Amino acid sequence: MAVSISGSLSSQSPVAAPSPSESTPTEVVQRPVSAPGDTVKLSQAAQIHLMKQQGQALFQIASNLGIPVATVDGYLGVTVPKAAPAASATPSVKAAAVPAKG
Repeated sequence: MAVSISGSLSSQSPVAAPSPSESTPTEVVQRPVSAPGDTVKLSQAAQIHLMKQQGQALFQIASNLGIPVATVDGYLGVTVPKAAPAASATPSVKAAAVPAKG
């Protein structure tokens, strides 16, 4: 296929257009450039829930975030049973004195 341009100032002979397989791409693909400040900061509660969902143990989460395990428990709604008071050696109810038969 010959291409001719009328009114051209050059006196070159018509040139055949290159086939698509022979042409080099002239289209430039532009990708968005991420700004250095383009980040998302999760709240502490969101970080705890994410780490738990990823399978980390409570003590690992606390250690990674630098917070007490009790705080992690609180965010996750974990309840820790309170320790029962130790049983005393003496009974709390005193037995009534029974008079001896004589």
